[in-house]
Amino acid sequence: MEKRVLIFTNHFYPEYFKINDVVDWFSTENIITSVVTSNPNYPKGKILKGFSIFGSKKTHKTATVFRLPVIPRGGGGKLFLSLNYLSYFLSLFLFTFWLIVTHRKYDTLLIHHTSPPLLFLPALIYKKIKGSKVILWDLDMWPHTLSAVGIIKSKTLLSIAEKLFKWFYKKFDLILLGSKSFKEIANKRISPEKSVYYPNWAESIFENVKHKNISSTKSEKIVISYTGNLGEAQNLENLVEAISLCKRNKIEVRLIGDGRNKENLKSLVESKNLKETIKFFEPVSSSKLLKYFKESDYLFLSLNDNPLFSKTVPAKLQTYMAVGIPIIGALSGEANSIIKENNIGFCINANQANELAKILDSLSLVQDSLYQTMKKNCRDLYLKDFSSLKRKKILLELI
Repeated sequence: MEKRVLIFTNHFYPEYFKINDVVDWFSTENIITSVVTSNPNYPKGKILKGFSIFGSKKTHKTATVFRLPVIPRGGGGKLFLSLNYLSYFLSLFLFTFWLIVTHRKYDTLLIHHTSPPLLFLPALIYKKIKGSKVILWDLDMWPHTLSAVGIIKSKTLLSIAEKLFKWFYKKFDLILLGSKSFKEIANKRISPEKSVYYPNWAESIFENVKHKNISSTKSEKIVISYTGNLGEAQNLENLVEAISLCKRNKIEVRLIGDGRNKENLKSLVESKNLKETIKFFEPVSSSKLLKYFKESDYLFLSLNDNPLFSKTVPAKLQTYMAVGIPIIGALSGEANSIIKENNIGFCINANQANELAKILDSLSLVQDSLYQTMKKNCRDLYLKDFSSLKRKKILLELI
């Protein structure tokens, strides 16, 4: 008998989120899949060309995709973000009742949670009426996130929010969590058997990279690349400070991406006369990003010093491991332990510019045997614990 799966998500193709891969997995199985999402407007804040502001019904591979009308994010300010979230909640709330009345029951409802938990209530209404199994794939640990970024500072409000989320968690049949530390938080809300450690994986283009083409450390200048969001949470100012403290000048740092803190970083780099050492590049597609990887000797990973961030494993860590390039980390907690315990690079705790400078100064002294070992360890660890084949197998078993 065919399985029927309904997916609620804020983001879907052509926006790139891991839920896209999940839908592709389902398309190769005997699973009837429907995706309910908003019109694509991330990260630019405008609805992409070719999509109606009134919503639409289209097909992606074998999945039916319902696009709901939303107010675009705009420039990312608080007002438009709030309107974006609320408009999607209202559209989803009403659309859920339409699904309940007009569509056959879906066996499983999968909630892809990346932002405010406004998908929770419609999903639980669907469960209450239809009796379907509901799985929450929680990628944003609220209310801890609100505390980490300073939105909620009151302990009373945090306590109230935590009780609300504990209630939500108990209503779901299963919770998927991206880090072991998040699982520890979840286990204070629900019984351990209801939460599953479900880490991220890399895109197929990175999983299938030909490793013989990856650079070694034989070039005269050591190239260190960072890819992704250039925001405040990444604390790349710490990297700039560390570079300014370096005693050796055989390093080139490439920051590939965009973010709210990019202009501030550029100004800081210029003020420290490091423009020849730290270079900025615009965001690129995955295929073009692979070119940067192949020119890199090390890949950089960084997060600010924050209790929540120490429990977070950034998705780019899996990408870095998949391409088999040693990692330099400047972050605390679970990701730090993964790097150190598996010998896949060098890592110090967050916000330690002096210690990071020492690592950078020592890179030219790294023997090729150690470098090659770290490369191999990256790839081996990825295949053992994080590959998409493992994630697919587990998810299919869960639904």
